[in-house]
Amino acid sequence: MRVVIALALVAVSCGTKESGTPATTGSATHGSGSGSSGEDPLSAKTWIPKLKDLRTSDRALVALEQIGDPAAIQPLADAWVDLGRPEHVVQLVISLARPLTAEQAKQGYFTDYEKTGRPASWDKAVPFLVKVIADVDQGNPRSVDSATAAADALGEAKLLAGLDALIAVVAQPTTRKLVSLHVAALRALGKFSADGADRAATALVGVVSLVPPRNPRTYKERDEQHAAEESYTMVLATTAAAINALGELHAATAAKPIVLEMYRLPELFMMSRRALVAIGPAAKAVLVAALNGSDSDVNGLFITQHLDKYCGDQNDYVAAECKPVSAKEFYPAVVLGDLHDPAVAPDLVAALKRPALPQYYADDQPSGTTQHTALFDALRKIGAPAAAVALREIWMKGKPIDPDTMLAISAYPFVTRDATGTDKLAALALGSAGDDSLRMEAATALARISRDAKDIPTFQKLAKRQLDASAKFATEAGAAKKTADAADKKFEAKRAELEAAKAQDPDGAATKKLEADFKAVKQQHKELVAPFKRADDAAKTFVAYARLFQTHVARIEIALRCKDDGACYAASIALKPDEEAANVATYLPDAATWPDDQKHDLVVAAIERAMLELGKQGANASQFTDTLLDAAVTDDPTVRQSILLALPQIAKLPCPQCVTKLDAAVKAGEGKSTLAGVNTETTILRNYFVWAGKP
Repeated sequence: MRVVIALALVAVSCGTKESGTPATTGSATHGSGSGSSGEDPLSAKTWIPKLKDLRTSDRALVALEQIGDPAAIQPLADAWVDLGRPEHVVQLVISLARPLTAEQAKQGYFTDYEKTGRPASWDKAVPFLVKVIADVDQGNPRSVDSATAAADALGEAKLLAGLDALIAVVAQPTTRKLVSLHVAALRALGKFSADGADRAATALVGVVSLVPPRNPRTYKERDEQHAAEESYTMVLATTAAAINALGELHAATAAKPIVLEMYRLPELFMMSRRALVAIGPAAKAVLVAALNGSDSDVNGLFITQHLDKYCGDQNDYVAAECKPVSAKEFYPAVVLGDLHDPAVAPDLVAALKRPALPQYYADDQPSGTTQHTALFDALRKIGAPAAAVALREIWMKGKPIDPDTMLAISAYPFVTRDATGTDKLAALALGSAGDDSLRMEAATALARISRDAKDIPTFQKLAKRQLDASAKFATEAGAAKKTADAADKKFEAKRAELEAAKAQDPDGAATKKLEADFKAVKQQHKELVAPFKRADDAAKTFVAYARLFQTHVARIEIALRCKDDGACYAASIALKPDEEAANVATYLPDAATWPDDQKHDLVVAAIERAMLELGKQGANASQFTDTLLDAAVTDDPTVRQSILLALPQIAKLPCPQCVTKLDAAVKAGEGKSTLAGVNTETTILRNYFVWAGKP
């Protein structure tokens, strides 16, 4: 291989294309090559002097890149200005400064380092990278690109020598042309996790603490909105980068500033949420105080900026028209759930006693969620048994039409440790009180907590209602099918006749008449087949509803079969559709004949109940942590979510493998639209395990 590279570099020096190596540009003149005077084409020393000559510099850059010797870093830095400050030189310096493992060196054909690898040479590169940033010309996009790459590289280097340059960038107001550099510098500051972390955090907090400009939608005039959009978008970009970086640093001092910014810029809530979870215990105290209304800074912010009321998008309502919102409680509740601390359950339960209010309004329309939505969801995630009595009281005494009744029913199976309330849940599922959503939620909750075969007939009855309705519509479809088939036949014949006419004489009078006639035939066909389609679609829909209830049988069956055996529950991860169909055969005799996707739904239901049971076993199920982590790469969002709920309950802390394997799960889910939401939840849980259990 060394010979091949040598030949390639000789080819570069001669301006030809050899062995797949591209020739460089630039004029070749006599005496400008290498190799003619005994020079070693594989030595950086051969090419470094040629950087100074514009006639040979291009070929020298290619050669030095292929050789990969960090000895070229300083000569490249020295030549950068003379060569016209090219971006390629900056990228080459960064590449040479990066460390390589022996395997990476082998893959890159860096033959001198194939056995030992190549150590980092950031100390040689940092002074040059600092200069690139200091000399940035915002009027030159290539200069900005070079400075942006240099800033990212300083984050990789993590050397104090580069810290001041990054802090200097973020201390300056950004501009449209320099926003990419600012974002890169903010991102880089988040890499200083050891030396310089405090100074980096201070600089980042300074960015997060800046009061943002008015939201463009608060302006009445369209041109005012457009004028405000650019600056607002830049603030969102830089603030988001700063929040993410503070999360990387796990900076306790950033908890309060991020919470305040969470309210000022709700568009960045997801970034704030991830960062606060990564910060951990320091964030918990601030969030609890915000939830309880005892944080003076949060209270002051809400008073001065009127964040507790919606007074129109342009704040043009009179006081009596303003509507209260629950942002102050909604956002802390979500993040407190992510922290998985049972100690905050009483605070969450207490907050449920306050009236439910929309999280926000937009265009005068309330959000579909209230702070109660977030509070119940947080209790579900934490799974604290101490909340069981309070939640049971809410749904047992609440009115069926009250949204809290359904929310409490949904969260209840995750906090209760017994089957109290199953009779009431069965009655709700079978009864006529409330709407279909309430009955569905009651049925699901029953399936998640019951360990009694006497509850299975509830789901069989519910399914039978749907199957009977399906059979009724199937009969109607059968009666209408003869008419529909005849209509289809006539329609296809007329269409074939028209297509043939178009092929023969597309613009002829006969063709035009057929086109006009075909419109009438098409409308008649639509009317004749409609009864069949409606009935057939309804028959299929009711079967799908029946399956929803029948899959609940799998949830109870696995609890009956596994009882308190953690290994049995953990083994459910490997269940196959036919195996699960056999497991439920006693209660669902026809399950073996179901299509594969419906049998898969049985597997998902069984796994979800199994993960719920493992989570309730807590530390007693810690030996199954790796089993769950390995399965977290699944493409099924329900299974992934069930695993994520169980892991913080059973994992022995600290859990470094939780971080590593959840990173792998996130990577496995990247780019898959069906996993977008659960991938975010996976990242947040990963951030929790970064610090959980550590002193």
